[in-house]
Amino acid sequence: TNQATPVVLMGYVNPIEAFGYENFANAAQEADVDGVLTVDLPPDEAEECVALLKARGIDPIFLLAPNSIDDRIKMMDKAGSGYLYYVSLKGVTGAGHLNIADVETKLKQIRASTNLPIAIGFGVKDAETAKTISALGDGVVIGSALISKIEANQDDLATAQQQIVELLAAMRQAMDS
Repeated sequence: TNQATPVVLMGYVNPIEAFGYENFANAAQEADVDGVLTVDLPPDEAEECVALLKARGIDPIFLLAPNSIDDRIKMMDKAGSGYLYYVSLKGVTGAGHLNIADVETKLKQIRASTNLPIAIGFGVKDAETAKTISALGDGVVIGSALISKIEANQDDLATAQQQIVELLAAMRQAMDS
């Protein structure tokens, strides 16, 4: 296994609750998971899950929205570890246009309330956006741009794979330039 690349699970809390928080934390630890991001579990309802994850060396990661207020950011900073995930767009993932000035303004507000690294996701569709976002945040999350390549090539997964490799290579090159 690659011990240098962190593994972060991202999903909803319902399956975790059905499995049981302690069972989930134990299974995640056994699988060498580094972080868990439950998109619908706010920090003020996550005490049990956070304690179980942290006791096993697993980072609980929380989502920050464009409308997150300072008190909420501080709450996520206190409960979370690893990094915070900033959702840079209001609305549905993969939709809309990213306003870089708004992201930059919000990141200044967030950084005033946390020392955790900030990964930015939602709206990262191309190399130029990835480059711009990488200069603002500590990490870039790419999701819908990859899924769209798979959806567009459902009958030809080799083409989907090639397009994903090309997109990620272009993004990496842009971010490194």
